[in-house]
Amino acid sequence: MVKDQKDNKTEGSETKSRTNHRKASELVSEPTEDRDSERFSSELGRSLDEAESHIQAKVKEVPNALETWHRAREVVEKLKPVPWFVWRISNYVFSRSGQINPVPEGMVIGLRRLLFAAASDPVLGSGNPVSNLRVALGLVRSDVIAAVSVIHAVCRKLATREFERIWRPIIDDALLRAQIGFFIGGRSESFGPGRGMLAGFSGRAGLAILIATGDLEQARGALEELASGRDIGAVGLEIYGCDPLQVSALLLSVSGCGKDAAFGVVSYVSKEGVADLASPEQRSWLACFGVCEKVRTGLADELTSEQWDILDYANKEDRSQLIDMARGLVREGSSWDWIA
Repeated sequence: MVKDQKDNKTEGSETKSRTNHRKASELVSEPTEDRDSERFSSELGRSLDEAESHIQAKVKEVPNALETWHRAREVVEKLKPVPWFVWRISNYVFSRSGQINPVPEGMVIGLRRLLFAAASDPVLGSGNPVSNLRVALGLVRSDVIAAVSVIHAVCRKLATREFERIWRPIIDDALLRAQIGFFIGGRSESFGPGRGMLAGFSGRAGLAILIATGDLEQARGALEELASGRDIGAVGLEIYGCDPLQVSALLLSVSGCGKDAAFGVVSYVSKEGVADLASPEQRSWLACFGVCEKVRTGLADELTSEQWDILDYANKEDRSQLIDMARGLVREGSSWDWIA
């Protein structure tokens, strides 16, 4: 009898989840295919080539680097995590390092309902219902629009895959990290809250993608290993043949964020300090990822002043406020389930 009740509860939860996904999918109206979409496959391949070659030349700490990067690329290339019109927005907004380009109204027509939801969100927008596109564009920063579009696209793609009961909690954690990243990145005008969201989301997005694109035996094995406290990178390498951060790095690349985003995030694997990276953009991505990771896991004491300073958190009181805010989010959970 207890088992029947449990099964019914599980079935009810899954039905509710599917309903939520239908509502989430209704936030996007995909535009008709055109010449831009025809070029997207070649652009995706070019982005992967650029990111992969750039990263392989510098990050060699991942075991069996050539094989693991090939595996990570295979996963991302097959999934095609974002559609061309989302890539176009992200690439346009983030195309210049250290700058954020304003997104034109014409680029977001198919995403207007998603934009209304963002503009109505108390963190990203006004906290009041918004149903006018120009009003929404005035409330939500262009980098945040790009970040929400990418994250939503990835979640929509995963929603078509199996093993949701395993990867869904991981995506929930990725959304929590994205919300923390929003506040971290928001301190730096050149980096911005949108890049911060994507840096935070990438901390768990790669693992969710690996689980959703693998088989049931792998998914169960990953869950058991993670439950035992094993390192996420070690679990990914053993079960899926690559580090989840490798997948996250390539995800950022094919989502239009550029090779600096990919290299900055995956540099966390190599344990390099931010000063070891060549460009300010790479240092900012690595610093944001590191701060988000340590704050999320309650290990903020391990952060260096340099990591904080790069993101304009020189004041210790500001750091403490961020840590306290993150603790509250961890207790209550992210309020961004509408994105997924």
